[in-house]
Amino acid sequence: MKRLLLLSISILIVIFLSACTGNPLQPNENNMILSIKNNANFDFYSIEISTDNTVGGISNADGSKIQKGETLRKEYIDQKDFDLEGEATFEFVLIGEEENRIPLKKITLELTTNKEYFFEIIGDSIREANLKRIE
Repeated sequence: MKRLLLLSISILIVIFLSACTGNPLQPNENNMILSIKNNANFDFYSIEISTDNTVGGISNADGSKIQKGETLRKEYIDQKDFDLEGEATFEFVLIGEEENRIPLKKITLELTTNKEYFFEIIGDSIREANLKRIE
């Protein structure tokens, strides 16, 4: 009986831990993902991404700066965020210290499911920030 109880508890622990894996988002038949890698030589705290239909952002939950080398990912879900068909223009804005807003470029993308677009943020200062698409 004691052995059965230990086995049951062990199985529950494994189930709970497997639910907490840090698996990144993956593109699938219901979504599109924007992946943005920070390769900049300056600090910023979040990035805002907007289209004609949506405004959203990515930041650390504790408000800390985005580390160099860190990849930020934004998921758009078909029929929930907007229809993933046609094209949309995405505007990217970095948020620096004291809510300082630095507009980057606007990029037009094909909206399609099961797709991931890759970008990187580069520059030696926040005023020289640039968003570069990686093919």
